Amino acid sequence: MIRVKKLKKAYGRVTVLQVDEWRLRPGSNAVLVGHNGAGKTTLLTLLAGLARPTSGAILIDDSAVGLRPAREATTFVPDQPALFDDLTVQEQMLYVAKLNGESEPTGFSLELAERLDAEALLTRFPQAMSKGQRQKAGLLVGTARPFKVLLLDEPTTGLDATSRLALIDTLSEFAENGGVVLSSTHDPELIERATEVVEIAAGELV
Repeated sequence: MIRVKKLKKAYGRVTVLQVDEWRLRPGSNAVLVGHNGAGKTTLLTLLAGLARPTSGAILIDDSAVGLRPAREATTFVPDQPALFDDLTVQEQMLYVAKLNGESEPTGFSLELAERLDAEALLTRFPQAMSKGQRQKAGLLVGTARPFKVLLLDEPTTGLDATSRLALIDTLSEFAENGGVVLSSTHDPELIERATEVVEIAAGELV
């Protein structure tokens, strides 16, 4: 589902990420671990098509990142979700769904709202939310469209214990049903449930 070959990201003469060859197959619930600044977020933004590699190739669902099939297969929730402050969470979910040709948000996002005890947030505006509530809102909006690959940057940060466990269970089930999850995290419980742990140090997979 994800294939990386000879990937390099550099800023001028400074190489911040270099991956010779790596892949994730359907059914993977993988985590990226490493110190802050190791390259985890850089790898996620490259996979999401939000940054361009200096060289190398990335394929998502047999399509080059940046092309429409890869974009349709992938959704990304950053550690600080980008939300519209003047739209309710429900309105944003519907907006994202319709932009992607759907008449309503995915069943995944609606079930996630119930599991995270976030249904009361649907009619609220993000500007009045706490960090944990904004994290939940970002997860709901990010999963409101169909996807095969779910990329998450520190997804459990700010969540209460019950919501953390509910999210971890949901991610595991999505992978068990053939999807791919890749999360950057320091959360020991998320790491423990992963099918694959990928350590990044100084921009390289170790």
